Amino acid sequence: MRVPVPLINAFKDEFEVSLTDFLYQNKLIPEMDSLKSRRYLTRSVVPHVETLSMLFNRIIEDDTSPDRASSTRAKAAQLKAIDEEAYWSEGGNPQNRRLAYLLSFMPGNLFRVASVWAELHRLGFKWPFPVEQDFRGLEWGAGTASGACGIFAGEKYAPLGLPGNGSFALIEQSKAALAIGAKWFEHYTGYSARPFHRRVDLTKDWLPKNAPKFHLFVMSYFLNESDANADTLAQNLIQSCERHLEEEGLVIIVEPALKLQSRKLLEFRQTLLSNPRFHDNSLKVLLPCLGHQACGALVKEDDWCHEEVSWWRPNYMRELDTLTGLDRKSLAFSYLVIQKTKRSMEEILPLLAGPSSERYRLVSPSRALSKKTSEFFICGQDGKRRARFLSPSKAEMPDRGDILQNVSLHGEPASSQIEKGDMISVEGDHEK
Repeated sequence: MRVPVPLINAFKDEFEVSLTDFLYQNKLIPEMDSLKSRRYLTRSVVPHVETLSMLFNRIIEDDTSPDRASSTRAKAAQLKAIDEEAYWSEGGNPQNRRLAYLLSFMPGNLFRVASVWAELHRLGFKWPFPVEQDFRGLEWGAGTASGACGIFAGEKYAPLGLPGNGSFALIEQSKAALAIGAKWFEHYTGYSARPFHRRVDLTKDWLPKNAPKFHLFVMSYFLNESDANADTLAQNLIQSCERHLEEEGLVIIVEPALKLQSRKLLEFRQTLLSNPRFHDNSLKVLLPCLGHQACGALVKEDDWCHEEVSWWRPNYMRELDTLTGLDRKSLAFSYLVIQKTKRSMEEILPLLAGPSSERYRLVSPSRALSKKTSEFFICGQDGKRRARFLSPSKAEMPDRGDILQNVSLHGEPASSQIEKGDMISVEGDHEK
């Protein structure tokens, strides 16, 4: 994945101005210059950021548990505690807890979703509905609406052609989070929010039968909060798409990059593909896999798949990272994009060329063996393999998330040589 430079740079200064204005208007900070004060950040924000980070670190420790079911239940319980006790509850100092989340965690989640939108743009995807038709989106587990806002950040800097009018339905179980999220969404995007306070039981119907249809479903760090099995999740997502997603509509799912949660998303994808109703409803996996091949990362129990993107953090976040010892210069995540369509992959993503058997995505960092030769893992129709690639120049060496197509391979999966291949650039041009 190559995020366009305008999107990478958008959070350095411009985003902080908008967020500061919102926080001051809603009396979450005492002064417009509060975020420039190290003393204020140290006293009012840092302790809550550290508490949240500690809770998330406990979840990481659970990720190593040999009892996966117990690990998932423990993780779900901790996420519930984070949601209801750590910053959204009314006890203690809820204002500063909410502020800490908005400042420290929301922007990164927003950028992750924007990066996925930008990847669709990079591959030539165009908004498939008439521009005069009002946009209708829905975010499940919306919280502070980071997923919904991420769509519009992506659209601003990597446009697919969203119409100028529309609304986003935000479904969230916490009244406090929903209230802030709806206000922030409208402030940041200029679109209208439709907040719905309800708890979604992922083992049952996700929406009422009389709910309308939408053009876009977004889930950001939502599925990982449930201990429902992959089969149940798959059946209910398919049913939601069948009833409530317009033809040509999109589903964007972003989840943590941790091994447990990432593998859960990969298993969810495989379960979707094995369900006949997925194909009966013309649902198609677009990204990151570029097709319906078996998942190469699921072959080994200790393997998983995730993306990593870099950005210019807001200035106040750089200060927070210094004060807390965190490092958010790069953001990792796992993701899945699905479309309800009868069109071919090449029609949907016109920058893809050639047979799917000659198309691969890099699923690991690229290790330089020489000035022009790099080694990495790729995944495609024939699974995952280690490969070496001789680039025309050091500047064109591929890296994690990049796509190589028209590839000719030589050798075994454990050690293959790419004889030739084209790399899709940020602008969508092909590079030899």
